[in-house]
Amino acid sequence: MVEKSLFGTSGIRGSADTLFTKQFCFDIGRTFIEFLRRHESLGPIAIGMDPRESSPRIRNELLTGLSTGGVELFDEGVTPIPSMNWLIINTPVVAGIMITGSHIAPELNGVKFYAHDEEVSVDDQKEIESIYYQIKGKGKPDSIPVNVKIESRAQELYSDMLFNLAVGPFPSWSVGLDCANGSQSVVMPALLRRLGLNVIEVNCDPQEPFIARDTDTDDKAAIETLKETVKKEGVHFGIAFDGDGDRVVFVNEKGEFVPGEYSCSLIAKKAPGDTVVTTISASSVVDTLGKKVIRTKVGSPFVVGKMKEVGAVFGFESNGGGISAEIMYTRDGGTMTMKLLNLLFEFGGKFSELVATLPKFYMFRTKIDYKWELKDKILSEAKKNFKGVRVEELDGLKIWVDENTWILFRSSANAPEFRVFAESKDEKKAGKLLEDGISFVKELISTPNG
Repeated sequence: MVEKSLFGTSGIRGSADTLFTKQFCFDIGRTFIEFLRRHESLGPIAIGMDPRESSPRIRNELLTGLSTGGVELFDEGVTPIPSMNWLIINTPVVAGIMITGSHIAPELNGVKFYAHDEEVSVDDQKEIESIYYQIKGKGKPDSIPVNVKIESRAQELYSDMLFNLAVGPFPSWSVGLDCANGSQSVVMPALLRRLGLNVIEVNCDPQEPFIARDTDTDDKAAIETLKETVKKEGVHFGIAFDGDGDRVVFVNEKGEFVPGEYSCSLIAKKAPGDTVVTTISASSVVDTLGKKVIRTKVGSPFVVGKMKEVGAVFGFESNGGGISAEIMYTRDGGTMTMKLLNLLFEFGGKFSELVATLPKFYMFRTKIDYKWELKDKILSEAKKNFKGVRVEELDGLKIWVDENTWILFRSSANAPEFRVFAESKDEKKAGKLLEDGISFVKELISTPNG
């Protein structure tokens, strides 16, 4: 019998109630202990989380499994996901687990693993999965004592690192800041004020309802309040993080959404080296930077793996998740924010003018809930029905209608969602292509028996 894969594009994700049961969390904790033991790197372990409702329970149950390793355990509480990576790089803590579902619905959740000073690789994930299926159910969590030290080193060290990245002192910019009531709420408001900025907070309270923000799209429900705040208050720009703080997107001084591939492309243009790594779904704007562009599957482990393979210093996903190899091999919304503030400071103009230094492409994207088993049929039928000058099947199906226009069909590996992307230099052409693509997918999904 072939066991179901635990990992999606980034970590393990699923229903907080039906996947992350007490037994599963215990087994996953024991699995990580065994993984570290096999790599001769068993030592102090830290655990952090996003503030969604199920995270504290999952943390407690994971700690039960981790306690079987006989090592020091540290509870970092609510903290941005990159802060966990920074902690293990700069302290005797050798590994970490972050409990987060990122942008998926609040009733879902997930875990990500950090070892060897970075997020575990695709090969590591396969090994963790193999160990889990060997040991699952072979032990009970009820009688395991848990000793854990509660601290905030991850937040503190991470905040100091970001502060030291800033080239300021910055002008007295006024900024709108939206942390989705998520993990950056405990770091970013104070950090930006420490840098001399006037901060107007929107959704920056982790005690308030968690917002499952998908930074891949200009989702009105996700950032509309920030956009309105920027326009109403007349601030210089807006900053919006996802729930666990490893991705960030921006709003210009006009209240207009700036897609993640534009902010990341601005950073990529100034990054050291002649190569940038990004995903198959990222805008063609990156191809105009004068650098060699290498595409990968969607998912930060794939981007990191390719960056190491080709020696790239910077890589990113289209959702605003940038990775700076000179700092650490993980997506980091905080680092991206500091780097973009530095670029704006050096540029000396308005945020919209900085973005306008890049050529304009029109990208539209949407998603629809569906059954995972329909993926192959959708891709097969799309290949028959959508024609173009070339086709790429690195991750899903990308069809180039012409040299500046493409449509991408791909399934999410983290949730039962099918995604369609369309881009062109012609706004109407991109919009029509997306409309045709999602209508095609919806019709297939609604057909009896798939």
